[in-house]
Amino acid sequence: MAAKKKVKKKTVPRTQTTRRKSKKKLVVFNEFKKILVGIVVLISVCLTVAMIADLFFHPGRFEKKREVVTKPSDKSKIKSSHEDSRKVKAKKAVAGLKEKSDKRIEYEVFEDVDHTTVKKPPPLGKDHVPQIAIIIDDIGYDKKIALTLCDLNSNITFSVLPFSPFGKVISEKLHAKGSELMLHLPMEPVEYPDINPGPGAILSGMSPDILIDQLKRNIRDIPYIVGVNNHMGSKLTSHSDQMNQIFSILRKENLFFVDSMTAPKSQCKASARLLKLKFAQRDVFLDNSQNTAYITGQFRKLIDQAKKHGSAIGIGHPYKATLQTLSKELPKLKNKVKIVRVSTLTAIPE
Repeated sequence: MAAKKKVKKKTVPRTQTTRRKSKKKLVVFNEFKKILVGIVVLISVCLTVAMIADLFFHPGRFEKKREVVTKPSDKSKIKSSHEDSRKVKAKKAVAGLKEKSDKRIEYEVFEDVDHTTVKKPPPLGKDHVPQIAIIIDDIGYDKKIALTLCDLNSNITFSVLPFSPFGKVISEKLHAKGSELMLHLPMEPVEYPDINPGPGAILSGMSPDILIDQLKRNIRDIPYIVGVNNHMGSKLTSHSDQMNQIFSILRKENLFFVDSMTAPKSQCKASARLLKLKFAQRDVFLDNSQNTAYITGQFRKLIDQAKKHGSAIGIGHPYKATLQTLSKELPKLKNKVKIVRVSTLTAIPE
């Protein structure tokens, strides 16, 4: 048999193979480049269309933005104008607060209250000068009038409402001037809830734990207090159980109590006697009517009570009429009647 001839395969040179591969890569890269450029163009077109649409539907937007950009000198003017507007708003808020506070605060006065007086130190002979104590209630809403009253006589005692807007600030200022401070404790009146004694009120329906907790928070709210008297309370002061609970805490805190005498059957004196608490009670309300002639008459009643019993306690409020009357009447006392702090007229009832 004839020998088979070997067929030689044609071989492609390596250089040609690499050239073909590089051409394919170049083609793929060019295609990718075209796609990328197309995407970029498409995005640009979309953004352009969006901007045109925004200008069409929101004309003047960019003009407003340019108006916001101001010169450095203009910024200071804008800032000052904002500050002025804030000051005006603050003044209006304070004025509104005063108006609201005047309407909110109400005072209980009854014609049939118990007018018997706590046994007081007897006059020390013919040379004894009668003593009066003046308590100004409902402090915490008007800083100016409180400080002006203090300037009349440093022995005027001020009773501050807990959680009142300026109670702490006024207390700090009055204490710095040397005034004696009390807590004006809100208590439930007979007319509750139609008449609300305000924040921190002690109510007859409270459990002993809640009552004591509220009382302690009220005491902590007003700094430098040495005693307590009741704001309203025509109902609560008639309940011996609640008054015993309150007085037990006051005794622990070394605070005396002055009964404002808003209830015809107040149990405060009996509770103070039981718990050996330093105690006193109001003799005259000075300003049931905000009239200088009326207040002058009440002030003279206070003087007469002091001359008769050796001492007397009057309660007033931060009214302009009260300030005007006291500013005229106090200088007339001279050495005839002595103004003392109310703490000096407290004693454990016998």
